[in-house]
Amino acid sequence: MLRITADVYSGRPNPVADITDTAQARTALRELTRDRTLFTDPRSAEPPAGPLGLRGFWLETFDDELAHDFDVDSRLYLPAGPQAPAGRGAEVAERLATVADWGQGPATHAGPALPLDASFRQFLLEQLASGARTSLKDRVAPAGGGQQEEPAVTCTIEVGAFNPGFWNNDPTTLYNNNCYNYASNWRTNTFAQPGRGCGNMYTQITCDEVARAALCDGMHHRFDCFPDSEAPRPLVALVVIPGGGDYHWYRKQKEGFWGHKPGGTAARNYDNSGNVIYDPETADRGPYTIFCGYFYGCLSQRQRIN
Repeated sequence: MLRITADVYSGRPNPVADITDTAQARTALRELTRDRTLFTDPRSAEPPAGPLGLRGFWLETFDDELAHDFDVDSRLYLPAGPQAPAGRGAEVAERLATVADWGQGPATHAGPALPLDASFRQFLLEQLASGARTSLKDRVAPAGGGQQEEPAVTCTIEVGAFNPGFWNNDPTTLYNNNCYNYASNWRTNTFAQPGRGCGNMYTQITCDEVARAALCDGMHHRFDCFPDSEAPRPLVALVVIPGGGDYHWYRKQKEGFWGHKPGGTAARNYDNSGNVIYDPETADRGPYTIFCGYFYGCLSQRQRIN
């Protein structure tokens, strides 16, 4: 069997497609490994980077004969988008996007298996065509869970120093914690999902529904203050991809900028254009063009997430 995982999401588990027919798996591997320089070494100590949106594809073989016959590691990574090497990289990535049956939904982590349809394949192809970037003119105004930002009250928050090494330096922490973990400043190693800790997860990816799930975990909308007993109370921001693809969270840092961690990739403080994030509303967020609003985390919420 050959498993293809699209490294594309930040909050939800990445979509997975399995090629179970041995002949088809061999045909795909034969074509994909014609140029081995396109693949990165999965054993590299360097944490995976890449933008919000499509970063690449993981390929995994599940029997040693298949790996032996094609002289490949059991796990390979093909970068896609701006970080992809020149040459056939875009062609191979497009082949992966089209050959896989993405209809089965994600098969990793314990997140909700929200359905994937033909629009997901089209989303991948659009990401490849655009270089996984979205211009500022394509930003969408706050919708759904967004709220007015004129303060009715002044709330006390706590902002921690930016410490990406905590999230990046250990492989288990890196791969098993996502943007919701980072926003909550709480490592669970479960790829935490809004609402799972309180027993009432989101049922679709919209501002209203993801915000509802996070509020169920214990977050508050901005300007709905927490008492001092709930410190630390970070200021966080939520964005989503139009059409229900995925969500992403940011957290404000002591240095004045915002940090974030796209899925199982490295925590960072810069956006898709490489600029330090001082305003998540105007940052280059790739396909996460809907800005949902600001929220506070709290002690109870971060200890509840799962």
